[in-house]
Amino acid sequence: MFEKKLRSLNIRTNELKDDKNYICYKYNGKGKKISDEEIRITGRELKLLSEMRGESRGMIKYSREIRYDVIGEEKMHK
Repeated sequence: MFEKKLRSLNIRTNELKDDKNYICYKYNGKGKKISDEEIRITGRELKLLSEMRGESRGMIKYSREIRYDVIGEEKMHK
């Protein structure tokens, strides 16, 4: 299966690390940001969403109207 690169990270979905948390922003189906609230999702959950719902415009689909733009990996504090 051909995978496009995620628009902000410039990597393919299968390159996300399962055990890492990623920061995402929520966009509507037309590509407009819905909220500035950061959402944290694991790489495994993002991969599953991508398999079930697909990708659009370099973002992972959550539903017909919502997409997640993965902007970065959450830094762990030690």
